[in-house]
This record gives sequence, structure tokens and C-alpha cells, in this order.
Amino acid sequence: MRSWFLHIAVTLLPIAVGFWTICTASEGSSTTNQVADNDAIVWGGEHIELHLTKVGGTVEFDCANGTFAKPVTMDSQGKFRVSGTYTRESPGPTLREGNPAASATYSGSIVGGTMRLHIVAGTNKEEVGDFVLIRGESGRVMKCR
Repeated sequence: MRSWFLHIAVTLLPIAVGFWTICTASEGSSTTNQVADNDAIVWGGEHIELHLTKVGGTVEFDCANGTFAKPVTMDSQGKFRVSGTYTRESPGPTLREGNPAASATYSGSIVGGTMRLHIVAGTNKEEVGDFVLIRGESGRVMKCR
């Protein structure tokens, strides 16, 4: 009787461990689509530089800046959408009250090291623009002064 039980335990243990490994691995992979897991990641392109962290990001444009307070997370096709702010910058001396931040939607896709980013801002859903950014490159931004 004891050898029969030992034989079943030895046979079923690797199956149970394998099943547990598969379940925990697939559970983790569904949450690892976050673009920045640990350190800040720089993405750059013409007239834009994006700094992503595991909690959000900042964006610099030629005459504007933006933020988002949530991490950028991709779906299975590499697409993402995150809410944030977009603030125009005026050339010359800045007024004391400054320009108000508008709500904005940053959406796009990432394939390999290339991000395509579309930005819509304000209550009138103004198209800010479409950008192509490369991971690890500094943006080519000419600040309004």
C-alpha cells in the first residue's frame, strides 16, 4: 500500500509543480506590459522628448509640456492609451498665473523600439499631433524662449 501511494505521489508531484509554474508565469505576463518597469526610459523624436517611469511620465515639446500620473501599459497588440495634461508655453516672459494645463489623451502603439504617439488635448479635443519616437534617443526639442 505504501509503495503504491509513493508511486502516485512521485508521479503527480512534477505535474502539480508544472501546472503551478504555468499558472503563475501566465499570471505575471498579463501584468508585465507596463512600458517602464524600473528605471526612467527616454523616448525621443522630432519636437518631442518623453520620459516614462513605472508611475507615469513627462513630455517636453517645443512650446508645451505634459504629464501623466499613471504608467503606460500596452495591450497584447502593443497599443496604449493614458490620460494626462498638456500645457502650452508662451515665448518670452511667462505670466505670473501661467497657462492652464488642459486634460489630454496620449495614445499610440509600440513595436520594438519605435513608438507612434497621438495626442489630443482640451475640452474641444484639439489634435496636438502625431509623433514617432525612438526608445533611448533624446528628443530634438527647440524650446520657445
